[in-house]
Amino acid sequence: MGFQRVAKIEDLWNGEMMGLEVNGEHVLLVNVDDHIYAYADICPHQKSRLSEGTLTGKILRCGRHHWEFDVCSGFGVNPQNACLKLFPTRVDGEDILVDLGDVRSLETGVDGEKER
Repeated sequence: MGFQRVAKIEDLWNGEMMGLEVNGEHVLLVNVDDHIYAYADICPHQKSRLSEGTLTGKILRCGRHHWEFDVCSGFGVNPQNACLKLFPTRVDGEDILVDLGDVRSLETGVDGEKER
């Protein structure tokens, strides 16, 4: 599928997050320290929308059961064994591009060992 435009930089200020749907996929965009991250907009706990939670600094908290994630890494803070599904992103001029065909689970690395 490749990278596709999903939003403009001006739509997502530093310290903000936004949930959107792209080609039937729920995506969460987060801007932390002017770096854009894109994750599947679903909590691994009970599948609620992470975009309905809160963002404090770099900590994303699910609105339903308060699981917490480090947005810069996608790894769980509480509980630590949870992780989010990451989409590759890049910025091209004023456009935020996401590659939805290249979802990456942070749970295991190439050799099957948990990455951290």
